Amino acid sequence: MYVTDLGLAFDFIDPADGVPRQLRCSRNLAPPGDPRVFDDTGQLIAVVVDVRRPDNGHTIAVSRPNVRFEDVETALDRWETWAVNGPDTVDLAAIRRRIRAAGLTSPSATAWQATERTSP
Repeated sequence: MYVTDLGLAFDFIDPADGVPRQLRCSRNLAPPGDPRVFDDTGQLIAVVVDVRRPDNGHTIAVSRPNVRFEDVETALDRWETWAVNGPDTVDLAAIRRRIRAAGLTSPSATAWQATERTSP
């Protein structure tokens, strides 16, 4: 999995569960023969990254797979002004609402779409 961290200095916490996560873009590779390494699509995910936690590595889909990262960036534009709720915390529920409002989730996704992954 190729990932890009977003807001690495922050804990993204959904008030519903209080679990600190990191927000990441899981990136898709470009097709063979394409000069780019990545194709500018992928999935926005939230990952527990704390070796002291039993749920370390637990990954939750925030967007559906294969979304354009330009669309994610547009949906989250200026997130630092509307989603930050402390010196080092971000309201993950607010991020999820923006992604859902932009149509970047699966039509049936009304709650967390959780998947276990072996590496964060």
